[in-house]
Amino acid sequence: MIQVKRTQLTHYAIALFNVGIALLLMLLLNPLLSMRESPFLLFFGAVMVSAWCGGFGPGIFVTLLSGLISTYFFLPPVYSQALNWASSIRLGLFLLEGVLISILCGTLVTAKLRADRSLSQLQQREAELHLVMNAVPVLISYIDSEQRYRFNNQKYEQWFGHPATGVYGKHMQEVLGQSAYETVRPYVEQVLAGQQVTFETQVSYRDANTRYISATYVPQWDSQGNVKGFVTLVSDISERKQAEAAIQQLNESLEFRVKERTAQLEAANKELETFSYSVSHDLRAPLRHIAGFVDLLQKRIGSTALDATSQRYLKTIVETTKQAGMLIDELLAFSRIGRSELHHTAIHMNQLVRESQSEVKPDDGRAISWQIEDLPQVQADPLLLRLVLRNLIDNAVKYSRTRPVTKIEIGSTSNEHEVIFYIRDNGVGFDMRYAHKLFGIFQRLHNVEQFEGTGIGLANVKRIVARHGGRTWAEGVVEGGATFYFSLPKMI
Repeated sequence: MIQVKRTQLTHYAIALFNVGIALLLMLLLNPLLSMRESPFLLFFGAVMVSAWCGGFGPGIFVTLLSGLISTYFFLPPVYSQALNWASSIRLGLFLLEGVLISILCGTLVTAKLRADRSLSQLQQREAELHLVMNAVPVLISYIDSEQRYRFNNQKYEQWFGHPATGVYGKHMQEVLGQSAYETVRPYVEQVLAGQQVTFETQVSYRDANTRYISATYVPQWDSQGNVKGFVTLVSDISERKQAEAAIQQLNESLEFRVKERTAQLEAANKELETFSYSVSHDLRAPLRHIAGFVDLLQKRIGSTALDATSQRYLKTIVETTKQAGMLIDELLAFSRIGRSELHHTAIHMNQLVRESQSEVKPDDGRAISWQIEDLPQVQADPLLLRLVLRNLIDNAVKYSRTRPVTKIEIGSTSNEHEVIFYIRDNGVGFDMRYAHKLFGIFQRLHNVEQFEGTGIGLANVKRIVARHGGRTWAEGVVEGGATFYFSLPKMI
């Protein structure tokens, strides 16, 4: 605001100076040229200069001041403000002309200021546009309908090594070279027909190395709807293509290795299946012989011919033989679980728990207090999941038989990705220091004399749950019960 006022004061000071100069020249020239005959001659110049420099206000100020001065010094009667009829008309005409000159010059000054401001804004926007176009990592060009270059951003100089302006007015074939032009010509013809085109291709430029480019050609129309040229947006994707080629080669190599490993795995599975059959057959035969000859020996000797110790020995041989048979069966089942195909279906867990619960009955006839929550549905193989529940429920029943009242709780929780089931009992529990051994094959934390078993059941549980994409873990306290957990992915 202060700067504006100072500028206005400067304009009025210049106007006053112009009037003074005009008056001084009029007084000096009056004896020679009789300036009283043209009393407003030089004051017209003062009005024009003041209005041109300062606008309407200073122009009106000079017009009025010049009128007063001319009335006193040059209009008869001179040295008086009294005017006759003719002088009044001359003064009125001067004032009217001065106002018109002030209006005209003020309008021109305002228009000039607006034009200068618009030009400045246009130049600033043009500079910003050039800055943006030169900053983008894309070669931008404008080519007219005759396929001649009219504009290139700085990316052109980085690609081709010479100024972009040097190719203005030149044909695409001359700039790109015959090979590159033949590559892009079909797309040029499409864009000149009014169709926007996007493509990727390899181009061998005349003044640059061979590049793999991604380009978009955008048509530009004139006011009559005719294509007057097109804008090209071209990116160098050579590095990306090299990376894609490397990835493709790596994928092919990995695919070959996967196929090779799959073939090896299939061969190993066949060998394992053959081995399992052989183990089953070769181990079962001696066990059957042992059991058979023990039975024949008992029949031959009779129950009264042996003392109590001998009878106990024979009984131990029979039970050990049965235990070995069970162990073989469990091992075969464990190996089959890893090879069997999964058949996922929606499973109502409460129904599956009830079925598994009915299959597990304690030998001592004790009553069990069951607490089973409302369980969610899951997506899993029903036969294998049933084996999981049966193993865990059987463990809970077995290891809580020393309690006056057996309590077993079955429930679930969930998080963002999985449903977690748990089976909790009030049995003998275990030491958490050895929890990592629970799900290992043949790993037992209690003696066989205390609690029967082969040590494979929990290993089966872990393998089945893992094949479903879940987890298994356990928590326990010695003589304080145990809780076994397993998780399954949520249904999609």
